[in-house]
Parts: sequence; C-alpha cells; structure tokens
Amino acid sequence: MTDQRLRELFSDLAETLPEGPSRAGELWRQGTRSRTRRRWRVAAAAATVTALVVVGIAVSPESVERGITVYPSVTPPLTPTIPPTPATDTAPPPSGEEALPTLATALPEKWADIPVVTAVSGPVLALAEFGDGRIYMMKSGGRIPLDVKLGDSVDSAGNGGTPLKPNSLAPDGTMAAFPQKDEVVVVDLVIGRARRYPVPGFNEVVLWRGGQLLVEQEEANYLLDLATGKVRRQPYKGFTGVAGYRDLRIVSPDEGGWTVIQEGGSEVGLGVQDITDEGSMPVGILGNHGWQRDGLVARSALAHSDQAKRADVVVVADVATGRVVRTLLLPWGDSPDMRCGKAGCPVRGWISRDTVIIESEDRLLGWNINTGALSRVADLPKGVTAYSLRSG
Repeated sequence: MTDQRLRELFSDLAETLPEGPSRAGELWRQGTRSRTRRRWRVAAAAATVTALVVVGIAVSPESVERGITVYPSVTPPLTPTIPPTPATDTAPPPSGEEALPTLATALPEKWADIPVVTAVSGPVLALAEFGDGRIYMMKSGGRIPLDVKLGDSVDSAGNGGTPLKPNSLAPDGTMAAFPQKDEVVVVDLVIGRARRYPVPGFNEVVLWRGGQLLVEQEEANYLLDLATGKVRRQPYKGFTGVAGYRDLRIVSPDEGGWTVIQEGGSEVGLGVQDITDEGSMPVGILGNHGWQRDGLVARSALAHSDQAKRADVVVVADVATGRVVRTLLLPWGDSPDMRCGKAGCPVRGWISRDTVIIESEDRLLGWNINTGALSRVADLPKGVTAYSLRSG
C-alpha cells in the first residue's frame, strides 16, 4: 500500500469521528452521580433514629431551595501552585480599613440594615445571633428568626456560651448544627425541622464532614453519622479540628517540637517556625479553627515577635506538604479601635477558591491569596454576638 493511499484512509477515518470528547464517558459519570444521589436519598429516608425528637420550626419552605442538595458530593482537591518562598502581605491599620475596596459577594454588606421578615425566598447565606438573643437565617432579602429551643453550650466547668458556632451552618446552607450538653441539635433549614441526636458529654464545637459531624469536647471527640444516629468516639480530643470535608487536625505541642497537620494516621510538619509566635498555633481556643478548601488550609495565630509587635498573622499552607503558601500580617492597632486583641483575628472560612474570610473586629475582610489584595466584605453591628457563614 502506498503512502498516498495510507494518508487517504486516515483522512476518511478522521471525518467519521465526532469532534470533542466522548459522550459515553460523560453519560457514565452523570449516571454514577445520579445513582449516588438516589441511594443517599433512599438511605436517609429509611433510617430511623429512635432517640430523635422532632421539633417544629417557623420556616416557610421555599421552592427555590428545594433543588439544593443537602450533602454535596466532594469536589476533588486542586493541586495548588506553591511558590518557592511564601509571599507576605500586610494589612493597613484598622483605621485604614474603610478605604479598602468593597468585594461584591452574595453576603449583605451592612448587616444592621437587614430587615426582620417571616419568610423570603433565596438560599441561607449565614446564621447570626443578634442582641435580642435570637438566631436568624440571613438571606439577601431579610433575616428570618429560627424558632428552635436551644440552651447554652457549656463546658465541664459550667461556663456557658452561645450554641451558634462558626461552623454551625453546613457548607451548602441547608442544615445547621448546634452543640448542647449530652446532645447535638441539627436543623433542616429547608423543610423546617429539628432533630436531637444523643452525644454524651459537654459538647462545645461542631465541624461538618458531609453527612457526618465531628463533635468536639475538651475531653473527647465524637463522629456523628446523621443518617443512622450512630456516634463513634475518636482517638483524639480537644479543639484541633479543621473545618472542611476532610478530617484534618492542626496540632501544636505544649512545649517545643513541630506544629503538624494530621489526617488519619499520617502527619506533616507545618512550617510556621519563623511566622507565628513560638512557631505554634493556638490550642484550645474555641472558634479559631483552621479552614480547609481544596488542597489548602488557612489558620490565624499570634505573629512572630520579629515581624511586628501586637499583630496576628493568617497562614495559608499546603495540606499535603505543610509548606506555607502565603501569609497576611494584621497589626492590632491602638485603642479604642484595636483590630484583633485577645480574641485574635480568626479565619471565618473561604468565600471562593482563592479568597479567605477574616474577622477584623466588627468587619469581615476578604484576602485574595493569589494577588494578596485585601477587601471589605461586610460590616457587622455590635449587636451581632455570633455568626456562621456559608462556604463558597
């Protein structure tokens, strides 16, 4: 066969092939996702938790929210591009925050201006506890009171605190979880129903793990399966968990040694020796958890004394290697407008794949880890005593 005849055959074959990727692979993936969702819905409907107590919630179900999947499938982590040395950004002093550009997001910019309503369409963007002691579902068109009976979240010494925690709202905004003594209350925000799951002890923190909850106490941690109600005690304790779909922990030794990121039975050193105070992360401080997104984790701590006096630093690191990608230095400022102070400047989540949300006193800031740009996201009135943001 001549070379010319071979070229003609290959040309004819190319004309018979469709352009673009094969449709069969895509149909198979869609079918797999569809079957997975059906199996989850059937399992959730069939499961009966005998110790659950159903409580009515004054929420009007919205058809626009019915299409939201309660437990979204896990997005495969991206492989971050890590520079050889971490970039360092510095925030302006607290008095200079007003001049920062505003970042357009789904979150309301001025929370004090959001009216109280009985019902409004749209997804839940945040939960917030105002000065009246009530917890509200925050939507773009108003805030709706959450009518569920909750007590304080107390520790073993009897100290009480609000049951609304920074990770109470599920990542997709359809569920909320509140730690209580000897139980955890989980509220379906779409259909307006609460369930009480028995979890022994002084429960203080909840962290979403898809269809499960990591419940943290000072002396024990439990993993609660929401479909079955089963509770499994974990081989660790305390408040070291990381918010996100992966079961990560950031652990600092009491004296000396390396701060590490743990997952399962493995761990990697977190390279913050010359970045944070004593090269460690705060231990046992409620509400100051790390927040994971894709292959990265963000966490705040007191800055190393060589960098600045009275400053916090937000560290973004690669989960797989513990290598620091970028840091943001947050000077506290002077009274009466101190930014961080004793409570620190904690990370409150991610608003996108490249933007970390940071609490700066009564304001939420957005920090773009690709460009280093800092923006204003929302102003919180002093009457807001606690809140939980929807991720993404």
